Amino acid sequence: MDSVRELIQFLQPNQRLDLKAVALTHVLSLTGSAEGKDAILSLDDLLMAIFGLTLDANATIAKDAVLCLINLTAEEAGAIKVYELAKEVQPSFVIAEVAAKQIIDEQAELADAWSMVLSNLTRVESLVHGILDTLEPTLSQLAKAFAQLDYNKKKSKLHYLAPIFCNLTQVQRGRELCCQPKYRLLEKLLPFASFEESVVRRGGTIGIIKNICFDAVYHDVILNDQDDILVAILQPLCGPEEFSDEENEKLPIELQYLPETKTRETDPDLRKMLLECLLQLCATRRCREVLRAKGVYEILREYHKWEAKVGRESDCVLACENVVDILIKKEEEIGLDNYKSVEVPTEHTEKFIQEDAAYVKTLLD
Repeated sequence: MDSVRELIQFLQPNQRLDLKAVALTHVLSLTGSAEGKDAILSLDDLLMAIFGLTLDANATIAKDAVLCLINLTAEEAGAIKVYELAKEVQPSFVIAEVAAKQIIDEQAELADAWSMVLSNLTRVESLVHGILDTLEPTLSQLAKAFAQLDYNKKKSKLHYLAPIFCNLTQVQRGRELCCQPKYRLLEKLLPFASFEESVVRRGGTIGIIKNICFDAVYHDVILNDQDDILVAILQPLCGPEEFSDEENEKLPIELQYLPETKTRETDPDLRKMLLECLLQLCATRRCREVLRAKGVYEILREYHKWEAKVGRESDCVLACENVVDILIKKEEEIGLDNYKSVEVPTEHTEKFIQEDAAYVKTLLD
């Protein structure tokens, strides 16, 4: 611990560049282990020195300091410590604000690194409300930076803005802001649910949709006349299969007559998340009727065949069947308006899980 504390004197802004560089390189190496991170996080003066070096005039120093913060905020305890301590720094170092300014600066060299820091911080639900207070004035600019692929002129990709937005929608206020017409956030984010070049960007976008789907307040927003959100959910589940003219007429226009080259989402976790979105949308009678009218059953019928033979992920097969089992029933058979009003005893839930696992195993064997 004493040897780590001794590094603080070499991490001051006015210190010689070579000494700063060597000391910071050592600190960065320490953040690669749990013990090293614990030692750094226990020294407030060392953390404050790292904060200061993130804005150093030397690009290498600034980069290494931000990389330290990425590692230090990777776990919840470290993220909370860094966030809370940064608020106490004089002069002000509001870390979410610093990160946002870097991300929306088209010429920022470290925009990607700062987006990773902010992604780590926003994963902690208890911090999200405070971070939202800081970010709200810049939400439109952040969405623009995310939606415009060539936004950053220093080749930062800004893919980690997707998990940042996803993390913000953990809380009710985040979902409200995302769905507000004022910011048009959802509209700008949706196209990236099928973005092949980055699973981080794609997964974060699908996570946003999932968080909103799990909040029944927004089901009418999701199943709007434009079909844009429903298309974003269904498109990654669609393949090149042909449908009859009658079936095609039911589908949203964007999903009709897809090319032979159309492929499905390759990540099984993301496929499962999309299917869970559809299951949540099956909660009420009105939404179920919309899903049936939009050809969701027909798409899942073909998806199920593919998953059972090609994808072969048991969780995805089961998630698909959970939706299909509801959609193929007539409302008279279902006999209730809202599935969420039904409480299933714990012992029955456990039995259903065991039966589902046994069934899917026989299907894939």
